[in-house]
This record gives sequence, C-alpha cells and structure tokens, in this order.
Amino acid sequence: MRGLIKRFQTLSLIPEWVLVKRAQLGEKEAFGKLYEIYLDRLYRYIYFRTGNNRELSEDLVQSVFVKAWEKLDTFGKSLPAGRQGSFQAWLYTIARNTLIDHIRGARQQVALDENLADEKESVEEKVTDAVAIEQVMQKLQVLSDEQREIILLRFVEDLSYKEIAAITEKKEDAIRALQYRALKQLRKNV
Repeated sequence: MRGLIKRFQTLSLIPEWVLVKRAQLGEKEAFGKLYEIYLDRLYRYIYFRTGNNRELSEDLVQSVFVKAWEKLDTFGKSLPAGRQGSFQAWLYTIARNTLIDHIRGARQQVALDENLADEKESVEEKVTDAVAIEQVMQKLQVLSDEQREIILLRFVEDLSYKEIAAITEKKEDAIRALQYRALKQLRKNV
C-alpha cells in the first residue's frame, strides 16, 4: 500500500502530457491523476449547465471520464500533423457532447437542486448560496444556450479563448463576439 501511495504522490510531479501518454499505455494510476486534476472543473462546468442538479452532474461527469478512458487511444490522433491538442480541451469536448446527448435524450427542463452547499455548512449558508446561484442562473437564462456556454467556460471555468474555441469548434473571434454580445445582454437585464 505504501508503494502505491508513494507512486501516486510521485505522479503529481509529472507534467500532464506525460500522464496522458502513460494513461494511453494503460497505466491506471496516471489516468487516476488526470481524473483528480479535472474532476472538480468538469463537475462545475456540467453542474451549471444542468441547472444545478447535483445527482445528474455526478452521473454525467462519471460518464465523461468513462468515455475518456475508453477513447484515450484516440486523443491527438485526429489532429493535423505537427499540431498538438490540449487534453483539457479534449475532455471538455467530451463533456459538452455528453451534455448535448443528455439534453437530446431527456428533452425536458432540468429542475434546480436546492441542496447545493456542502453538508458541513449551516442551513443559513446553504440557503444563501442556493439563492445566489439561482439568481445568477436566472440572469443567464436571458442568453442563448451558445452565449451561456461561452460565459460559463470563460468566467466560471476560466478557460482561454483558444481553449473555448477548441471545445466549441468555433473560431476565437467568434468566441469573443459571442462573449461581447452575452455581456451586453446581461448588462441590459441587470
């Protein structure tokens, strides 16, 4: 057990691209480290896209990582010669496609989950946080799905225009224009 713990701690010092290569070779510990790196980020992205539904978000994140593990050998293979893809953009693309598949399959409005906060927080903190997030989500409802996605990726996930462009398969200029229009629309409605 100590050897496994030491090996996992050593993995935290390894660059991401090395972890990806090791995971592609079937090393589960390397993929576990990638999982650890991206779990919270993907959960947050999916959580806000599902209308703050905790259980659904957990299920979809799990599905994203299962798909990533199953398709890991395809990462980087479809890019033109000499171009390197971002593992993060690849994962977010899987997450985005998983969300789209879910929405198409469900074809229903997802209810808001009032129980957002951690179990250790007080009831007052839970209510305050839930109300604040619900207010933000209501403000974001005036945006198109496309604009809302750009705002969440840019400001909640703190992704660059380049990363968002890779995830959404749009040009960086189009991302900037969508963000500009979305912020303009939000200012109008606030």
